[in-house]
Amino acid sequence: MTDTPGRTGEARPPAPGPGIDVEQLTALPRPLLFALIAGLALLVVFASLPPRPIIFHVLQKLAHPTVFGTIAVSVLVLQLQRPTARSAAVEYLVAFVVTVALGAATEIGQHFTHRDPSLRDVGLDARGALCALAFAAAFDRRLWEIRARFARAAYLALGAVLAVIICLPLGWTVASYANRYRNFPVLFTPASALDLFFVAASAHPPERVPLAAPGGGGYTLRVPLIDRPYAGVWFTEPSPDWRGFSSLVVDVTNPGTVDLELSVRVHDQRHNWSFADRFNARYPVPPGARRAIAIPLATIENAPRGRLMDLAHIAGIMVFRAGAGGPPAFLLNRIALE
Repeated sequence: MTDTPGRTGEARPPAPGPGIDVEQLTALPRPLLFALIAGLALLVVFASLPPRPIIFHVLQKLAHPTVFGTIAVSVLVLQLQRPTARSAAVEYLVAFVVTVALGAATEIGQHFTHRDPSLRDVGLDARGALCALAFAAAFDRRLWEIRARFARAAYLALGAVLAVIICLPLGWTVASYANRYRNFPVLFTPASALDLFFVAASAHPPERVPLAAPGGGGYTLRVPLIDRPYAGVWFTEPSPDWRGFSSLVVDVTNPGTVDLELSVRVHDQRHNWSFADRFNARYPVPPGARRAIAIPLATIENAPRGRLMDLAHIAGIMVFRAGAGGPPAFLLNRIALE
């Protein structure tokens, strides 16, 4: 391939093989690029997915690097369309800085739409911008002045590493949903780190620890109980369809030396967040004892006042200490439908 003149008349090094040049993007109309940047920025400020299911929240976070990666390349192309004396490296730096600044501005704008600004989101924006610009650099011959093949491979590798990092939360989320589906009708067992994805704690985080049982093997979840009522653990998105089963079994151990008064709470998607509109019950667990609490699903179904709980759309389970006092922790071994 013969050299072709650049925007400022300089000769470019030959390409290391067939491919595209990022300058081909200069064919895009400038008004279209400005509209794309403005539209994407406004989308970040005003668009919002519901927080449940959890995967919606993860997809919304993934949108940040995707959107600002697109904006970063658009800002770069706008510079390519107006030749200057800037070096290619400076143009990439300008594109990155402008994109991150715009990301910060959208977070400030979210304050006025009743959403919380987040420095973490600005970090996601920066990561997406850097990833997109790394891939763009792999197709920008102006940056291949020395050891062209090595330079292109290095930019591609950087972009690929950043893309993997960006997509890791989505991959972990998908794996956790698959793990939940595979385990059903077991709703919870701390066999792996994936089992903790849908677990939330009221205060101190629970800890996955080896299960002390004859012969060893297996894990349990140690749930700390702080010195206040309602300390425990809840499952924000359990497998929702409980139809066709007869009971919910909560397998717990009280490792302490005093009685544990344990509460189990279940609610469905129609829950109005009142005490009377869910299942609530207390179960004593003697010190040093392991107890499998079997709760008839008919009892759970009839618990809400004035209606039946929708067993096809269960939305949450909570296992916690009722009142103050009791042992410093309890062990949650398993929750399952039978």
